[in-house]
Amino acid sequence: MKKQLVASSVLFGIFLVSGTYYSCSNKESGGDPENMAWIICTDNSLDTTTYYVSVNGNDGNSGMSPATAFKSLVRAFTVIRPGGTIRILPGTYNTGIGLQLCGDPAAPITVEGYQGVPVLDGQNSIAIGIFCEGCKNMIFRNLKIQYYTDIGIGVENGNTFLFSNLEVLENGHAVQLTDWELEGYGIHVDYSENIEIRNNTVYRNGPEPQIFPNYLMGTGINTFGNKNVVIADNESYRNIGGGILVEDSYDVIVERNNIYENDLDATVDEWWDGGIWLDGGENVTIRDNNIHDNIGPGMEVSNEDNQWIQGYILENNKCNNNYYGIYIWGFGTTTWPDTAIIQNINNDFTGNSVQDVWIHP
Repeated sequence: MKKQLVASSVLFGIFLVSGTYYSCSNKESGGDPENMAWIICTDNSLDTTTYYVSVNGNDGNSGMSPATAFKSLVRAFTVIRPGGTIRILPGTYNTGIGLQLCGDPAAPITVEGYQGVPVLDGQNSIAIGIFCEGCKNMIFRNLKIQYYTDIGIGVENGNTFLFSNLEVLENGHAVQLTDWELEGYGIHVDYSENIEIRNNTVYRNGPEPQIFPNYLMGTGINTFGNKNVVIADNESYRNIGGGILVEDSYDVIVERNNIYENDLDATVDEWWDGGIWLDGGENVTIRDNNIHDNIGPGMEVSNEDNQWIQGYILENNKCNNNYYGIYIWGFGTTTWPDTAIIQNINNDFTGNSVQDVWIHP
């Protein structure tokens, strides 16, 4: 089982990152600019204002047009309200932001690249690009997120999120937040509901160098303990670890993803990661994915904690030219588990170099 983020409370990050802290109605209170800025939303009243951010802007501006843009994302997040939009103009932004208790079910907060694709760059020193804790109804799209030591973008205890058209690369190489039990992720979602992860390109995320035993395998798209999730039409490749993890989650669809050339070899610690790894939970459908050329199992399905599992559907997946086509373990059988647990429908597990179907108790 992958290690998961462990957050303690609403102010989960304060004792971990000595950064800058804000309320959505206050100005900055000082701190180390190389670390993350944490914003606690105290006003979630609806407001449809669109704010602009530009590398050539000024935080003293109104932010309400490209010509009067803010300079920093932090400034924009201190004024945005549910129903509003932050449009980020092209350029490179060296920032890391934590959001707490932001958003409202009535209207989304949208954060998007505008007139091109802006780059959020952690310079291999900032822990996380954007992290949302206890937030609701947010959209992140058309951004490039790179070189954060722990996570590119993530959410915990959230509800109703869309991550789309993101390019998330070279994150998680040197985890700093060791108390969070991370292993290095591109997109990370845990303990959340109503999540969509669509049309993203996620690559080269995970620990580098790998350090035995705690920092061996990261994940491109890492999800844990969630409900009602769609992971669709993504490309996840060349990660140091898995392409997609779905662990202890319910009512999930993983479809039409292209997963390839991920390094899944953790045999130094006597385990394998998976191109797509499913463990625990219930009612998960994995269909129409192309999983190929991975160093390890193209697909991995396990029951590590001996849970009561049913409703896994594996359908129309192509798992070819991996070390293993599919690796199934923890179900107490050397043959396919009962169809109430796993339905194997029209999958292609052929042409793999070591074994096409590997099942052990």
